[in-house]
Amino acid sequence: MQQPNYSISTPENVDLHLELAGIGNRVLAALIDTTITFAIIIVLGLFLWGAITLVGLLDIGEQQRTLLNSVMSMIAILVIFVINFGYFIFFEGLWQGQTPGKKIVSIRVIESNGQPVSWSGVVLRNLIRTLDTGMAFVGLLPMIIDRNEKRFGDYAAGTIVVRERKADMLSEDFVLSDTYNTEAIDVGRITPQEYALLVGFLKRRTNLAKSQRPLIAGNLANYMHKKLDDTSTEPAEKFLERVYSAYKARAES
Repeated sequence: MQQPNYSISTPENVDLHLELAGIGNRVLAALIDTTITFAIIIVLGLFLWGAITLVGLLDIGEQQRTLLNSVMSMIAILVIFVINFGYFIFFEGLWQGQTPGKKIVSIRVIESNGQPVSWSGVVLRNLIRTLDTGMAFVGLLPMIIDRNEKRFGDYAAGTIVVRERKADMLSEDFVLSDTYNTEAIDVGRITPQEYALLVGFLKRRTNLAKSQRPLIAGNLANYMHKKLDDTSTEPAEKFLERVYSAYKARAES
């Protein structure tokens, strides 16, 4: 598998290694999303055609018929405009950086600092989508040149697009020291990359030097505390095990 090619060092000295989505995956996701939006627009066009046909059968004056057809056409144009701009904004905001196309291809938009993308970032990057996809797909040029594969919308919003690394939920070969109540943790804020980092530590902690293990555990726990807005005071490894248990329980539910 391709090695991660985007690294983020957090204030807690925890290194997150991410794999950029790649131009091919991003284009494929865009084609899937464009196909979906076109299908919706075609269905809308068929409804409009049916409505205009129905109006033509009504026993009304020509002026009224023309007015009704004009109103329906204007509404259809407005809906098409909303679909073209709102589709990506709606899904990326609601699904934390993913559209149906991105979900199928397993890529996601995140902030350049590794945090989930905000609604403001989603809106800004998609308002510039017209520039990126217009003019013979001019947005591909900066993606080819920039080492982080950013299009103009990513520059404006401070975002990157990365692969979703799906951690295997059934292959962890380590034993937890306790059972945990996981209901109080909102693990929806944790990305798959952060989960993979957590699993990596729990797997390798017994092989770490005695001086390194508490330091790494403390740094990772501090990062997770801030990410989850958690103020618990339990030992670092206990907290990390509880976060792991909550994430796994949610994924398997």
